[in-house]
Amino acid sequence: MQDSLGLMQFHDHHQYLYSSSSSNLPLQQPLLSHHHRFLEANEGCVGEDDSPEFVEPAAAAAVAGTFEQRPELGACKEVYSEEGGAAEERTGMAIAGADVEQVAAEDEEEAHGVRMIALLMECAAAMSVGNLAGANGALLELSQMASPYAPSCGERLVAYFARAMAALLVGSWVGVAAPLAPPPPPRAAAINAAFRALYNVAPFARLAYLACNQAILEAFHGKRLVHIVDLDVVPGGALQWLSLLPALAARPGGPPVIRVTGFGMSASVLHDTGNQLAGLARKLCMSFEFYAVAKRPGDADAVADMPGRRPGEAVAVHWLRHAMYDAAGDDGAAMRLVRWLEPAAVTLVEQERAHGADAGGGHGRFLDRFVSALHHYSAVFDAMGASRPDGEDASRHLAEHGVLGREIANVLAVGGPARSSGRERPGSWREVLARHGFVHAAGGGGGGGRAQLVAGACPGGLGYTVAGDHDGTVRLGWKGTPLYAVSAWAWCSPPHARA
Repeated sequence: MQDSLGLMQFHDHHQYLYSSSSSNLPLQQPLLSHHHRFLEANEGCVGEDDSPEFVEPAAAAAVAGTFEQRPELGACKEVYSEEGGAAEERTGMAIAGADVEQVAAEDEEEAHGVRMIALLMECAAAMSVGNLAGANGALLELSQMASPYAPSCGERLVAYFARAMAALLVGSWVGVAAPLAPPPPPRAAAINAAFRALYNVAPFARLAYLACNQAILEAFHGKRLVHIVDLDVVPGGALQWLSLLPALAARPGGPPVIRVTGFGMSASVLHDTGNQLAGLARKLCMSFEFYAVAKRPGDADAVADMPGRRPGEAVAVHWLRHAMYDAAGDDGAAMRLVRWLEPAAVTLVEQERAHGADAGGGHGRFLDRFVSALHHYSAVFDAMGASRPDGEDASRHLAEHGVLGREIANVLAVGGPARSSGRERPGSWREVLARHGFVHAAGGGGGGGRAQLVAGACPGGLGYTVAGDHDGTVRLGWKGTPLYAVSAWAWCSPPHARA
């Protein structure tokens, strides 16, 4: 029977905190052991209380005659009509005045938004041709108009773009471009907290995890020894694997012997991840080991810190690609590590931006990069505003500031992963995997199997969209705009290439 995550529940990561007696285990050694629909009221439906009353003509005439026979009632009726008419007139005037004020406010807000976008485009156009004075003038006006705390998601978006443009302007003025480096340990914890907020506010990460975990379950089907390698633990920590472990434990034939290796530049995040997963594995009676590698997968000696491969062990590699920092290091070395593992599955989550604009440097392609980023993040901000419409929502602000704002700054001011280093980075790792001997893993349900599973868990009634390609790629979007692509790959080793 095919393993499935159809009934998988997303668990709160705090639920599986490791016990205090085991919290000091050294990480360099193994740690042993919505889909919801918005139900509308029956609007427009005629119920028992709404059914029209049918009055006989004779009865209607009798009622009318009553008022003719009683002049005092008729007089009362006339007085009531005069006073009521005046009151209705005053009420109508008040409502009309309120409508006028509302329309005027909406027009003013629309004009404000149009002006902000015009200034932002003016600034980008000036930057693309090196007109720093013109860009500075537009930014000075934008800084007085846009706030990241505004109730309008459009204004918040413009505020973060203006901040990124200001950073780019300063760097261009002094002739220095900061490289996209991994975060220092204190900042890594903040990134982890911001990503957890994003996970709770918008369903994109949850749905991507669901598609990836289903692909890993399919690759591990019938395997007794399994090994998961997470190339960047820092953003999500244990969030993804807290849902996968119960699915592995519940599969027919019993749970496998599982190892998890996590890469990341934060020892504290790795420690927390290992403790949470080890605690859950003990509850599930699973044989479990966790290996922490406090490096990037593309660092020179990353392979030396990896646990050795075991005969017959099925390996799955997971990579959530983002623009918050350089999580890979040297891309060539990272790819050599992935190929050395010969994984049964590689699950990849990427943004659906025009990555071709990220592959080159200089001002010549800045405008392409700007327009692509504006199109992508405007849809993301709109989606998050629909999920959390309250202008004072603290979780949404944390996600926007700690994840989206950081990505916007890196895409524009730095330009994507290590653009300023002079090395040309791959735009899409799907293309890189295809060139290095990996093939698409469509899954047991064909090209649309995982997409159907994800669509069943996608919130309805808001505008989130799920589409599936014939090769098994799942595309997550907002109102038809694709935002994230989730693909699964398998290593196809030629007969003479095995070590």
